[in-house]
Amino acid sequence: MARLLNTKGQETQMVVFEAFERLLQSKHFENISVSMICKEAGISRATFYYHFKDKFDVSQWHYGLVAETFLFQTGRTLNWLQANYLNTVEFAKHEAVYRECFDMHGYESLFEHAKRRRIETLRETIVDYKHEKLDSELEFQVVALADAEVGGVTHWFKGGMPYSVMELCLYLDSIVPRRLYNLLNDPIDDSYQPLLGNLQTPLR
Repeated sequence: MARLLNTKGQETQMVVFEAFERLLQSKHFENISVSMICKEAGISRATFYYHFKDKFDVSQWHYGLVAETFLFQTGRTLNWLQANYLNTVEFAKHEAVYRECFDMHGYESLFEHAKRRRIETLRETIVDYKHEKLDSELEFQVVALADAEVGGVTHWFKGGMPYSVMELCLYLDSIVPRRLYNLLNDPIDDSYQPLLGNLQTPLR
């Protein structure tokens, strides 16, 4: 693995996330209150609101923690397959959270949050890391891909993860538009590549 999640300085957030995850083992999101999360985590409401704006923010925080380490490194330090695989392996460790929260809709939902973050970071990688102009074709491909990626992962979780993480990521790899794929498949920083062993991109 290229790197491990760094939760140093975020221990309280992780305690809250783990409490939230335990509650989701037996309850739906809409039936979980901030008070219930606080009780499960053994913290005060003041502590909760110091770290999170609401209960939607808990899954969004963890999504960001994982995605910044893996998924958003597409084209930076990881290629498409590596970024999706390492990211999904981490998500799959928390199946209850991602199955439930990806299946919600509305602006504050994790589903919409994930699409917005993926679009933002792909744009940033293209412009700031690859120094390419974000023309109308690339913009369309970025938005369409984010929708397809998040939808595909949501479908996988809702279906009970019916096939392996690698199979899912190969499917995700295959739907990336060719121009976008070629632009970001060679990481700017390849220093992690020797650590990834056989986790390389298949021939398209």
